[in-house]
Order: sequence, then C-alpha cells, then structure tokens
Amino acid sequence: MTWVEKIKWGMLIALALPTLPIPGGTACAQSERVRTVAMITWRGETDAERGFMEGLDRGVHKIVIQPHHAAQSVDRLHGIIRALQERPVDLIYVFGTTATQRLLSRINTTPVVFNVVSLPVATSIVASWPRSGCNAVGVSNQVPVGQQLKAFLNTCEFDRLGIVYNPLEQNSLVQKKQVETLSRDFGFSLHPFPISGKADIENTLTGISGRVDAVYIPADSLIKSLGREIVSQLNAQHIPSMSAVESMVPDDGVLLGLVPSYRELGLAAAQKANRILAGESPGDIPSATLDHFQFWVNMRTAEAIGIQIPLSTLIMADRIVR
Repeated sequence: MTWVEKIKWGMLIALALPTLPIPGGTACAQSERVRTVAMITWRGETDAERGFMEGLDRGVHKIVIQPHHAAQSVDRLHGIIRALQERPVDLIYVFGTTATQRLLSRINTTPVVFNVVSLPVATSIVASWPRSGCNAVGVSNQVPVGQQLKAFLNTCEFDRLGIVYNPLEQNSLVQKKQVETLSRDFGFSLHPFPISGKADIENTLTGISGRVDAVYIPADSLIKSLGREIVSQLNAQHIPSMSAVESMVPDDGVLLGLVPSYRELGLAAAQKANRILAGESPGDIPSATLDHFQFWVNMRTAEAIGIQIPLSTLIMADRIVR
C-alpha cells in the first residue's frame, strides 16, 4: 500500500468512528480565543504599565494589548472612551483617578482594572475595598500619610509644612485633608500651595522659604508632570521635600519619598486582570494596596540644599540617589 493509500484509508476510518467529547474542550476553546485588553494611559507608559503587561498570564490566554494614550487631555480621553463604546474589548486597564472616574461614568459593563488610584473608596470609584459594587477592581498606590510624615520628621524637623497640590483633582484634595487632620497630631501648621497648571508654579512658589520649613507633595498626575519645575523652585530655596510618587525622587530631585513600586503595582493589577479573564466578576474581587513600600533618599539634593541626612535615615533607606 502506498503512503497516499494509507492516508486515504486512515481518513475513512476516522470518518467511520463516532465523535467523542473532548474533556475540557469548551474551556480550551475559550482559553485559545484572543482576548483584547485596552490600556488607557494618562501621562504615558510607566513602570506600572510595564509591570501589568509582564504579569498577564499569556500561557493561559492569547492577549492582544490595544494602547490608548490620553496625554493628560480630558477631550482625548473622552474620544478613547467613545471608541471603546463603539468597539468593546474584553477588559480595560486604566491609569489614575481622573481617567478611571471618567471611564466608569460612561462604561459600566466591560470589566475595568484600575491602577495607581490613591483613594478608590474616598473618590467613589469603588463602594468598598472587598467588593466594588460595579464593573471595576484595581490597585491603589496609597501609602499611609502618617508613615510618610513620620519618616519626613525623623529626617528633618519642621514646624511649618507646605503642601503642593492640584485643587482641580479630587484625589489631591482628599490627600490634603488627610495631612491637615494629621497636622494636629504631629504638631505642625499646614500651608497649602495650589497649582492647577504650569503658569501657577512661579507665582505660587516664589518666596515661600520664609513661610514654610518643608514641603509635602502628594500623589497627583498633574503635579508629577510638573515635578521638575516645582522641585527646582523648592531646591533653589533650600526647602526639603517629600513626595508620594516614586519617580519624583530620582527624576525630579525630591529629597525623600516613601513610595510604592510602580512595577509592583502593575504586577498586582495584572493578577486582578488574570482572574477576570479566567471568568470571575470584577465586583467580587477585592481591590488592594501594596503591603510594602520603598524609602528613597536623594543625596544629591541633600547636598545641594545643605541638609545633613541622619545615619538612621540612611540605614532605613531602600534606595539612595547619589
């Protein structure tokens, strides 16, 4: 029998045999379906997005990432949301409080995983940490403000603390309120410096050295985007600063930071996405914060502004910028 005849004979046998169900066949078919994940970034790709993509379980699902960059433009963000309404995807990843709030106000069926949202309950993004009550779940970059202030005071004492914040951002206002509440316990006075755009920086921060001893910078996308200009004003006036944003210490010259790792935030968000893609409802998955943080010290800034960093602070530091 030739090889052609063997193939024909085998095909006839196969056609004659009854078709048997394959165990797990439906699950296999589902896992092999391509899943499209739309990724909405607010101020460009960060380590949070790189960690998210790294943590997606591509061994179980075929995943296609559909990038959308809002470029800190609300109009552009609304255009992205309209496109996702017209052509729904399997899951949406979104960065930051502003983008998450606006997305959820218009899309309430597609599963959403948010990331780098400091106060998801206080800003009404989710109903509670254990259960969101909606189509979203995610990861917060929140670090207890009390821990940040304690680390700040242990490094450089102050009686008058300034806070640079965005008055147009609810998340920033909530953090300001937290610092204001804690000021009574820690025994300092709080002095607010609102900045809602680049034009405010010089007018707001020029000559503040006589009014404050140090400045706290909460987590906020606008303030981060203006970080270099803001911190250069502070450092020129020899004012020590602490930030709640990881990259502002090495990139912008902030003196201190007690911060979450953006990569770890991304990996944690990916675990939420993996559970959703496996069939769980986002409303049944708890939102979370990280349980560990990094303490950054910028020795270049310390030298430039004439601050002596205590040995106890250097011993505690996870990262030292030299």
